[in-house]
Amino acid sequence: MTPAEIRQANELMWAVKGHLIPDQYTEEDTRKVLKSYFERMWGNHEYTYRMDGFEEAWQKKIDKKAN
Repeated sequence: MTPAEIRQANELMWAVKGHLIPDQYTEEDTRKVLKSYFERMWGNHEYTYRMDGFEEAWQKKIDKKAN
């Protein structure tokens, strides 16, 4: 998966579940999240209201992986 796809999958997980994709998920699990949550959130205008805190959590995860 590309970094953009992984980020999008994490955004969708955040919007639906309120947390990022766990580190234990495989690439296949992440693909399933991307596909199923994309379909679930398609046309959901409330999606953007559920993104509070995502950027901070995502940056923290990126920083953790870099170290």
